Amino acid sequence: MSDDGTTHASHVVSGSGGGMRNAGTPVLILDHAFDRGSLYPLRETLEAHVVHAGLPHGRSVDLVLTVHELAANAVFHGSGTGRARIWHLENVLRCEVADPGTSGHDAAEWPVRHGHGLWLARYLSDRFTIGSGPDGLLATADFTLPGPASLRSATPRLRRLESHTVLELDGALDEQAAPEIGAAVGELVSGTPAPRLVIDLSAVTYWDSTGITALIVAQQRVSKTAAGMLVLTGLAAEFADRLDALSPVPFTTRETPAAAVHLFPPS
Repeated sequence: MSDDGTTHASHVVSGSGGGMRNAGTPVLILDHAFDRGSLYPLRETLEAHVVHAGLPHGRSVDLVLTVHELAANAVFHGSGTGRARIWHLENVLRCEVADPGTSGHDAAEWPVRHGHGLWLARYLSDRFTIGSGPDGLLATADFTLPGPASLRSATPRLRRLESHTVLELDGALDEQAAPEIGAAVGELVSGTPAPRLVIDLSAVTYWDSTGITALIVAQQRVSKTAAGMLVLTGLAAEFADRLDALSPVPFTTRETPAAAVHLFPPS
């Protein structure tokens, strides 16, 4: 509990764009009241504002989903009304969802169920907090705005070696790269009885949930083959934690492709 009598629950992860964030001077770009009948218009308004502010489309979808789920939580499990605000900081969009009609509630008691609103908000955003105090509940989710150099979509490159295949990704792991990853993995799986695949993420500069889904689908496709195995390498620790939380199946990871080779059984 803080000095002002507010209780907090938080989850903080590294930003998808990487680097330290300078808060700068916040500029309010959206202030939108909502209730049960206005959740759909809220989604449309959110997307228009955050895309205009420079968030890539794939991450704007993640932001809209996060704020919608928080607003729905206020509508169906709180007072029934609330307010969504978005602040534009130097390289962050900060989303606030306030439920002022729930003063006296403890945010730490809000249920966090896998796949539900608060769970999604925790792992899709780059920083997430919930505070409760005399003025009600306030949930805050940050989304990092990437620099121009981070936005080039990754082009998968397959390197077929004697004992295994390496799929290298250099750029953004996003909605444009996702189908190319799927095609490359599909080609490997269809032509190899026991695919042994390393996906090297060491040069990934940015991500969205579509890119994460592509990795999950790749894992599922390889694991369905006889004796197939997939290993991810080059993950930052924070990204590995997020991937572990969002994926329904565990990934095998190593620091480098060279370290991954030793995990494959002899041919």
